Parts: sequence; C-alpha cells; structure tokens
Amino acid sequence: MKLLQPIRFWLILSIITISLQVFSQNLPVNAPGIIKGRVLDIKTNLPIPFAALSLTDSVSTPKSLQNDLEGNFTINNLKPGSYTLKISYVGYQNKAITQIAITDTRFEIDLGDILLNANDKLLNEVVVTYQKPVVEMHDDKLVYNISETIAGEGSVAADVLKNVPMVSVDIDGKATIAGRRNTRIFIDGKPSDYSANSIGELLSILPSDALESIEVITDPSSKFDADGDGIINIVMKKGRKVGLTGTLSSRFGTLGNHNAGAFLSSKGKKLSFNANAGYSHALRLSDANSNRTNNVFDTNGAIDTTFFNDQTNNAERITDGVDSRVSITYQPDSAQVLKATLRGSYNDGFSESFSDNLSLTEERIERNLLRQNNTNGNNSYDFVMDADYTLRGKNKQNYTVGINYNRNNYTDLRDFSRFSYRPDGTLRNPEPTLQQNSNNNVGSNLELNLDYDKTFKFLNTRLETGFKINLNNSDENQLAQRFDYDVNEYVVNDALTNAFLFKQNVYASYLTARFRIKKWSIRAGTRAELTNINFIQENMPNADFKPYMSFFPSLAVTRSFSKTMRGGLNYSRRITRPRAFALNPLIDNSDSLNIRFGNINLRPSFTDQYEANITFFGKGWSVSPRISYAISSRIIERIKTPIAGTNGTETTYLNLGNSSSINFNTFANYQIDKTKNMNAGFTVSRVSYESAANSRLNNTGIAVRANAGMSYSFDKSTAMEANLNYIRNVSAQGIVNGYLESQFGFKRNFLKNRMSARVTMVDPFSERNFSSITQGQTFFQESFSLQRTRNFMAALSYRFTKINGGNTKAVIPKKRVNP
Repeated sequence: MKLLQPIRFWLILSIITISLQVFSQNLPVNAPGIIKGRVLDIKTNLPIPFAALSLTDSVSTPKSLQNDLEGNFTINNLKPGSYTLKISYVGYQNKAITQIAITDTRFEIDLGDILLNANDKLLNEVVVTYQKPVVEMHDDKLVYNISETIAGEGSVAADVLKNVPMVSVDIDGKATIAGRRNTRIFIDGKPSDYSANSIGELLSILPSDALESIEVITDPSSKFDADGDGIINIVMKKGRKVGLTGTLSSRFGTLGNHNAGAFLSSKGKKLSFNANAGYSHALRLSDANSNRTNNVFDTNGAIDTTFFNDQTNNAERITDGVDSRVSITYQPDSAQVLKATLRGSYNDGFSESFSDNLSLTEERIERNLLRQNNTNGNNSYDFVMDADYTLRGKNKQNYTVGINYNRNNYTDLRDFSRFSYRPDGTLRNPEPTLQQNSNNNVGSNLELNLDYDKTFKFLNTRLETGFKINLNNSDENQLAQRFDYDVNEYVVNDALTNAFLFKQNVYASYLTARFRIKKWSIRAGTRAELTNINFIQENMPNADFKPYMSFFPSLAVTRSFSKTMRGGLNYSRRITRPRAFALNPLIDNSDSLNIRFGNINLRPSFTDQYEANITFFGKGWSVSPRISYAISSRIIERIKTPIAGTNGTETTYLNLGNSSSINFNTFANYQIDKTKNMNAGFTVSRVSYESAANSRLNNTGIAVRANAGMSYSFDKSTAMEANLNYIRNVSAQGIVNGYLESQFGFKRNFLKNRMSARVTMVDPFSERNFSSITQGQTFFQESFSLQRTRNFMAALSYRFTKINGGNTKAVIPKKRVNP
C-alpha cells in the first residue's frame, strides 16, 4: 500500500491539471504585468489630464492610451519584457522612460509621479531610465537591487550579500537568512549549493558586475524544492538594452586582496547573449584563543577530576579563483523561448596555521604543551550546464522543460607536524609526529523538470504544476598516512583512511493555484517528494535508509486594506535532509584535541512555519513588520562532547529533539528626496531546543540581526553610501556574542558616465571580533577570535554601449523616477 501512495498522488495531480486545462480552453487569458503612475506639472505639482501615452517593447504592437482626469494611468495585461513609456502633452516637453522591466517575479511596476516641464521651446525629448529602489518588499520575499548600489560594480557577491537586509555572511563566505537554520543558495532560480566546499568560494569570486539583484525568499512556493526553510536567490544580469553593452572593473585593497570582473551583453530581436568573467585574490588573517574546562564525575554525580585546556591559534589563508559564465536566449517567435547557460569556476587555496594546546592540572599547573603546525593546499572546480525551453500554447498556457547539471571536484592535501613538550620545556619525543592527509571529493547533481502554468479569467486564477527529478552523487575518499621513523617513510593509517559514496535521488511533483478576488490574493499549493538515499563506507558498516514519501502543503493569503496598507498570513511545511558533509564519517583530526566527523545515522528534520506580515507604504516610504513561528522535529545540530578521561573533544552532527523559534522582523525604507535614501532592518529570534533523551542539550537563547543603510547623491556624478550590520547568533550549546560590521563607500563618475571610481572602507574603526560560549553537562568553553577585516579599497569601472550602427555611446546618467 505504501508504494501506491505516490502513484495515487501523482494521478490526482494529473487529473486536476488536465481538468482545469480543458475547462479553461475557451476562457480569455490575462497576462499579469502592470505598469502604473501619475503625470504631474513639474512646477505646480498639479495633475496633467488626458496626456498621450505610448508603451512599446521589442516584440508587441505599441499600446496607446490616455491618463485620467487626476493624471493617473494603469496599463494591464503586460507580458514579461523590457518596456519604454513615452508621454506627450501640448505645451510640455515630451518624456520617455526606458528599461521598465516586467519579470515573472516582479510583475507590477509603480512609476510614481512623472513630472513634465511646461516649456514648448524645449523641443528635444527627455529620456530617463527607470530607477528601481535599492530594496523592495514583497509579500513572500525581499528584493535587493544591486545595480542601484555603489557596490554594484567592482565587487564580489559575498561583499554585496553582507549589506542585504535579513542576510548574514560568516567568515567562510556562507550566507544565511536571519532566523532560519537551513538557507539554500540559488542562482537564477536553480540550486547551487550542493557542494558545501565550493559555495562560499563561488560567492567570493562571482563579480557583482554580473548580478542584477538578490532575492531573499522567506516563504517559497510549492514550485521550489521543499529542502530548506528559506532561499537566497542570486539573479544574474540578462542585458535588456538592444545592442551591445558591457562593463569592465577592477579593485585593489590594502589588506592584499584584489579582483577584476567583466560583463558583456548583446541583445537582438531574436537572439540575446550575455557573459561574465571574474578573478579574485583574497587574503584572510585570523587570531583565536579558547579556554575549556572538562569535568569527570564519579558514580555519585560529584566532580571527580577536572581538566583545563587553553588553546591559541594563528592562521593565514590565500585564495585565487576565477569564474566565467555564458548565457544565450533565443526567441524565434512569440511562442518559443530557449535559454542555455554554461558556467565554470576554479579556485586554488593555501593556508597555514600555528596552534598551542596547553593542558593544565586542577591546580592550573602545566601538564603538557602540544604545538602544531598545519599546512593545507586545496583546489576545486565547478561546472554547471543549464537549459530551459518554454512553449506558449494557443491559449497562452506555458510549457517548460529544463535540465540542470552540476559537477564539482574538490582536492585537499594537508600536512600536520606535532611537537609535545614537558612542563620543563623539553620535548617528550625527539622527533615530531608527522601526518599527511589526502582528500578528494567528486560530486554531481542532475535535475530534470517539466512545468506547466496557465492564467485564466475564472476567479483570476493562475495554475502551476510540474514534475522534477533530482539525482545527487558524492564520492569522497581520505588517505591518511603517518611517518614511521623505523622505516623512514609514510605508512597508511588504517584508522583514519576511509571512502564514502553518497547517493540521494528525489522525485517530486507539485501543484499551486493562485487566486485574485478583489482585494484578496490567495496562493495554495502542495508538493510531494519521494526520497531514496544510499551510501557505502569502505571501513565501516552501512546504515539502512529506506525510501520515504513526504508531503509539503503551503498556503498564503494577502489582502490589500487600502492604497497604503496590505497584510498577509502564510504557512508552509519544509524539510532539512542531512547533506553528504553531515553524514560523512571521515575523521578530521587536523586539531588532534578537537576531532570532527559526520554521523551516518542522521534522519531528516521537518519544520512547520507560520508567518503574519503587514506592510505600510506611502510616497517614498514603506514599513513592513512581520512575525513568524517555526517548530522543527529531530532538528539537526552540530554538537561537541568531551572525550572521556582526556582533555579533548569530539564534534559531530546529531538529531536533537524539538526546536522552536519565534522571530520578529521589521524593515523600513525611506526615500527622503531624489538625493537621499535610508533603510533599516531588525530581526530578533527566541530559539529553544528541547531533547527528552538528553536534557543537557536543552537551551534557549536570543539571536539578533540588525542593519542600517543610507545613500546620498551629491549630484548626477557623485554619490556615497554607508552600511552597518550587527549579528548575534545562538545554537543548541551556546551563543556567539554580537559583533558589528561597517562599510562606507564613495563613488564618482567620469567621462560622460562611462567611467566611475569608487573608494570603500570596510570596518575602518575596529576589526571584527567574535566571542562565543559553548557548554554541555560536563564542559564549558569560552572562545575569542579576531578576524583582520579592516580594509581600504579602490575600484575602477568602465561602461560602454554600442547600438544600431556600431557607434559607442555614453551611458546617460540616470534621472530619478520615484517608484
């Protein structure tokens, strides 16, 4: 009977899909895009009624209309694309607004007040570029428009993400959503985080010149994979100008890092092409120390023995990486679109660390000093191939078939040298303990998807359904060798040598219906996923994972209460599957007193998320508070425990009991005038962990993420911006105390806006300090870390445009059209 459940579910979905399609064959179809605004006199600020408006794109027939008596206009039923709006009125200078982009995720554009100059002597048409706000709040996501920031050129994705509201970036470049435990990283709507080793490195190479926006999706629809409780989607530039456009940029910093990037876009009537390439050289310096107390208890529960351990560490890491991407869009007619993308990246790194582990007696008398030197050389490459074909039917329904293939290879070579000293400073052994580890991880991921969507007039409904297959493989092996002085060569260490082959296949189907009924918008959906996991260990017994079926319902309801207020409620069920790195049993003893390994017995964790949000907005401002509650079963956490009878610890992943969190988040954006903008966000989370099997893992803590940003334009060519971020995290075993990040930038344009120079200061007032407390029933550890982040950077960017005849034209400075 269990095997029949997925078959029955997919049969029901297919019947519903076919029924709705047949029912809607003869119903008129509406495209979802909307452009609206109001036309005013620039001097009197009074409405200009019945002005002539013409909306054009590169494909459709121009639309002509007039605004109403109050100057307002609304243009409905627009397909995704880039539009130009021309406004004319007798006695006024004509105006054209270009690059108004309607997309599948951003289908309503409010141009705000459009000002015309009452001077018939000005015969030339004024051409302005529509300028999006830096931050946009939608019901289910936040959009950070990179092109509207100073860091939009000459930077890298990891730097940009640090300034995105609700997002935190750790020292390894991994980005997460505040208040969420399992954040997925997508690029253009496709998962890109299957390799934990490479995602941080990719974000540190990916040039900001190639990025359009960052989407923080807190309530993913059923179309997205159920794995993860939030998505950070990086949207790449597509190039919307007809002709050839491009950007070249470079940046140098006092910390020793530098990077360069290039973006090129060519757009024709049927064929569009864009490409980017980036190079990055980065240097990271850090100092750390920790103090740990281990207690051993007797049979009566009293402390029998206490071990003290003090550790200091100094580390330096250098990385060089390149990334390139080529994307082609071919549209032979209005019914077909073919998109294909190739991306490749390579990263090479070297790190060296020195550490002292001092063991003390209960009287704080030195017992042993272990001094260790580690060197580590690694390299990785990623290759991604992505293709989608979309066919629009006669009744405007869309059929999409897609394939995405990702392959990565990570190689790591490490050398460890350990010296053990007596309290009097003499060596316990005349020769050091030498060890070499060679790790190689080859991974691949193949996705196949078939999607169908249709918008029809009945209840203003949009139907989305589809199927997806995801095949993920990871093959990692570790060869560990110790130096044998008797034979004067390295010999295999069987206890640490192992191989781990991991395979996870997920078969999914989804159905989503969206309704618009007057002031109400409703999105209801469900997703079914059948998961099959297999893995093989070379030196250990294999765990038994049986295929399991999971269902993930979701519901979102939004209501517009007035022109200045809307609110919503949503619910979704999500899953956190243990990744290969959490399951991997290979032992990492690079710190011999703090060993780490995975846990093959992990099981998936399920989370139910509830959220209420409300948004207030007016001319140039918006405020969006929201509160959410999430409860997870069998939460997966990384747990540290003392090794009995020693001063060492071991760290692995465990399924704890239940975990719940209450999150309050608010974001505000204020456009003071055409030259000044401010935004701020605040997230506070109360996180609780409860384990019936192990009460020592019960813990409650407060996590905080706050940010503030401002920008100021001195004139059309000069601007500055500042960003401050504060982060405090909590885990099952402790907290990471708050630390502050700051970034200030100044930008100046030259050569008719073709070239720009930018100066950026990162943490100019203080380096980034981390402190944390980790504790269990038998130990307490306090850690301190200093990451040398103070950096002063200078960047240069050059932009060019060639249209219709090959003449190079300067990019016209943007004039603000308030959204």
